[in-house]
Amino acid sequence: MPYATEKAWAGALARDISADIPQAVRNAGLNLTETQIAALRVAFEVRLVRTMGEDSDETPRDAATRNQQNG
Repeated sequence: MPYATEKAWAGALARDISADIPQAVRNAGLNLTETQIAALRVAFEVRLVRTMGEDSDETPRDAATRNQQNG
């Protein structure tokens, strides 16, 4: 099922790219809390997936929980 494969690829790419956000925040000298950084990562992932033409089945809360578990 190509659609499922493309959707999985989009999600994986979004997670991989968003993993760089904490370091980018530190490099930019932004004073964000860990909670704010996690929210930024989630928002970026959701936006990237949607921009790639896929709607995420994962809610922002689900993504935030996943990010907290994965560190």
